Amino acid sequence: MNEFIKLGITENIIKALSEAGFTSPTEIQAKAIPTLIANEKVDFHGQAQTGTGKTLAFGIPLLQKIDLQDKSVQALVIAPTRELVLQIVESLSFAAKFYDNLKIAPIYGGVDIERQIRQLKKGIHIVVGTPGRLNDHIRRRNLKLNNLKTLVLDEADIMLDMGFKEEIDFILSKSCKNRSIWLFSATTKSGIDEIKRTHMKDVESVRIAKKNVTASNTEQFSCVVPMRYRQKVLCRVIDTSPSFYGIIFCQTKLLTADVAARLSKRGYSAGALHGDMDQKMRNKVIKKFKDKEFDILVATDVAARGIDVNSLTHVINYSLPEDQESYIHRVGRTGRAGNKGTAITFVNSREVRRMKSMARRFSADIKPFDIPSLQDILKSRVSKALSYSNENCEKDTQLNGALDPLRSSISDLPKDKLVNIAVNLLSDKFLKSYSNEQEIPANALLEDSGGRSGFRSRGRSSFRDRSSGGRHFGDRRFRDRGNNGNVSEIVLHVGSEHGINRSDIVKYFVNSRAIDRKHIEKVRVIKRRSFVMVPSGVARKVVSALNGKKFQNKKIRVGITDR
Repeated sequence: MNEFIKLGITENIIKALSEAGFTSPTEIQAKAIPTLIANEKVDFHGQAQTGTGKTLAFGIPLLQKIDLQDKSVQALVIAPTRELVLQIVESLSFAAKFYDNLKIAPIYGGVDIERQIRQLKKGIHIVVGTPGRLNDHIRRRNLKLNNLKTLVLDEADIMLDMGFKEEIDFILSKSCKNRSIWLFSATTKSGIDEIKRTHMKDVESVRIAKKNVTASNTEQFSCVVPMRYRQKVLCRVIDTSPSFYGIIFCQTKLLTADVAARLSKRGYSAGALHGDMDQKMRNKVIKKFKDKEFDILVATDVAARGIDVNSLTHVINYSLPEDQESYIHRVGRTGRAGNKGTAITFVNSREVRRMKSMARRFSADIKPFDIPSLQDILKSRVSKALSYSNENCEKDTQLNGALDPLRSSISDLPKDKLVNIAVNLLSDKFLKSYSNEQEIPANALLEDSGGRSGFRSRGRSSFRDRSSGGRHFGDRRFRDRGNNGNVSEIVLHVGSEHGINRSDIVKYFVNSRAIDRKHIEKVRVIKRRSFVMVPSGVARKVVSALNGKKFQNKKIRVGITDR
């Protein structure tokens, strides 16, 4: 029996789910669907991690509430990216397979807006869109929300991180006042709580306990590699991995473009995906990658959001993501649909603690990665050369007749010269990029931290995390510095792209009068966030003081990270 029947789902949706092979609900689906179906109006917050089935958790109740005779927009789903919008539309469409005349429209930027206007005028039941383009249509009065029954915010925390708070507030303000709001997120950041306080009433909440949500078929590894050697190590990973087909995640668009260019220069089939690309180019790159016209996609987190490929063999974190949830988003892209997957994360030694924190938080078994030696690489490439020669020794070519003079000349050569020619040709094809390669010196992999490293070469022991029963994780000599490790990390949702630097952050903290300058241990400013290490004993006091104090005349979100 299909277990979805117990949740109060209609027969036509059960039939569609059964045809697609869905017979048992996930935990978030089992808890959310009955609540959302049973209540005519309900404000709801579902918190669950990536890969837990949130789309159907709101999608099924959404479909059941649609009146097919009413041609106005009855449901609006807001998602952060075009790819996620298309995924949601696809999921809703298959669940609604046996609905007659249900109209669902994807609305996102980078495509002809006039076509979307014509589509909306024909009458749409469910609109799924990105915040920016939805704002455009509402302001132009193409999209009317006066009959809206349900508004869904999917990946709400991601949208807030991407800076869509104003757009979301505007859409909420223009929607029917007695509509239900269903909010789904992986985390409960302060921005989520603000939406609940401002726009929602008597919120029903379901929180799925954090567990290991990365695919069980995915092996996870980490190793410490200084930035200057990461390109070399990346190439070695690719060259020792049979049929490599994967995504390389980088932290910035500049690094993304640089890594992709270097790979292409070395002869790898690679493409780049980042925020500076227009929609047409982006679509072209994604299509080529899905069609396997190239095997390697180098991308930023946001640019890759929503790309759905089930056959990826690898995910490589060229740089560690800013937040722990992004790590799960990345790693969850491999090991799907019963396939085996591998996820490898490059870190510097100062990030070893963050990796240990993620392992604890997500119950993840993250092993040390053995960086392939030069001998490993040469052995792998020679093996590929032998396979290639065996495959081609009996192969005919369309140029057979034209090659007769060449064949005649070669046939007269002595055996040793024939062997030399074959070896040189195969070497040029398979080993040329390593012709001047040198072994990465072990001491060079210690250089970024004065001798501390998570690197493990072949035959060399890695460091251990003594707190986890000896699990290999970091330098056994590594120790938390300052306050015997009793430090907390405060995050501010403001960063370098807002014109902020480290001295601005320090001044903000000192002016709060909740902490002395000497107790501010470390300040890190990235694109949209800043992180400050302070003694754990004063962390909550500092956060409380800062939450009531504007930063350069602007209110910002401040909190303590889950380390």
